[in-house]
Amino acid sequence: FMPGKQVGMSGNCYPDRLINSLPSAYLYAANNPSEATIAKRRSYSATVSYLTPPAENAGLYKGLKELKELISSYQGLRENEARGPAIVNSIVSTAWTCNLDKDIPELPALETYAAKDDTKEHRDEIVGKVYAQIMQIESRLLPCGLHTVGVPPTAEEAI
Repeated sequence: FMPGKQVGMSGNCYPDRLINSLPSAYLYAANNPSEATIAKRRSYSATVSYLTPPAENAGLYKGLKELKELISSYQGLRENEARGPAIVNSIVSTAWTCNLDKDIPELPALETYAAKDDTKEHRDEIVGKVYAQIMQIESRLLPCGLHTVGVPPTAEEAI
């Protein structure tokens, strides 16, 4: 922001001195009306509101998709003392490969963890934390493209 008054500018105020007689049009997202109002007051701009770009769920890819499948397998085989711990070892290994250790500080160290020596409750806790992180990543909203001023979103984008 520039020094000076917010409204009722004179020819000596910075906005008037900087913009002089140039026309000023500001494009602002419809979800940010306060910033557009300030711009209009400070520089006599004409504000044009536009919609925010459509968003979609981020989804999963590569290792994260594999990790979700491993967790599904574990849910079905957790009672199996031979397969359950092996799947947990795979989950921990894949989580480290996907760099989830940065998001899950409780993730056991890859080199020293052996699921067969761990309790079933602790294995469930580890898998639960990895699953929660996977769900958070999968449900993130990402913008898909840009909104064109004056063109309404398609029915598919609006959903």
